[in-house]
Amino acid sequence: MGLGDDIMFLGEAEHIHRKTGKKIKPVYGSGNSIFFKNVEFLSDVNDINTVTVNARDTKAFSDYHVDYYVKKKIQTHHGEKLIFNQYSPKPFRLRFTEKEIERSSQILKEYNVEDNFVIINPDYKTSFFNNNKNWGFKKYQKLTGLLSKDIQVVRVMPGGKYTEPVLKNAINIPCEGLRISAALYINAKFGISYDGLLQHILAGFNIPCVVIQGGLISRKNMNYKNHIAIEYDHPETPCGSTYDCSHCKEANKNITVEMVYEQCKKLL
Repeated sequence: MGLGDDIMFLGEAEHIHRKTGKKIKPVYGSGNSIFFKNVEFLSDVNDINTVTVNARDTKAFSDYHVDYYVKKKIQTHHGEKLIFNQYSPKPFRLRFTEKEIERSSQILKEYNVEDNFVIINPDYKTSFFNNNKNWGFKKYQKLTGLLSKDIQVVRVMPGGKYTEPVLKNAINIPCEGLRISAALYINAKFGISYDGLLQHILAGFNIPCVVIQGGLISRKNMNYKNHIAIEYDHPETPCGSTYDCSHCKEANKNITVEMVYEQCKKLL
């Protein structure tokens, strides 16, 4: 999946570490992630002082197996579809270095960002769920126009494969790396994003987030207690489609700017 899944793993791993008193060795791939840096309870060895915990949906043996939000994957004539578990992720507070915190503070000063701001993420991931997380840049732009009358709006531009234009009425900050971006996020009053990485980062610092889930996923499958999830009320939700999905397009069309703005006003 993605980096959001790594943060969910860390939440589960921290819970098991506190319960067992042992360090945690991740089980999947290389067992590493950019967000594993500085996490004091992780280990890259397997001995009597560690226990293994599965990450994501691997079937490899581990001492502790967590059933995350993906129950299984099925093949349809359109492509692969995820069937979801009912899962409540455990918030995890990322471990930043002093240099990362200092750099993020410096960037906020350089861009004249006020203490009270909202972080917005109009940049959607296409590598796994295709365009199903595309709420529409024009909608984010209209929402930003409304919000900018109430609060300063900040957007960190990820660059690379993300090609959305500059967001007007917002402070657009170029990305200096994922960890620096994450350190910027946690200064926000609240966030706005489609289901994804931003919500997981903010949850660990008890920062509210308005999360657009469309028709892809449901608050029953992915939701933090202090976050506001907006989903499409339809029998096919959550559809879990990894291919271009007409249901998800319909869902994103039916979730209006006004609907999202009304939820944001609760957090202003």
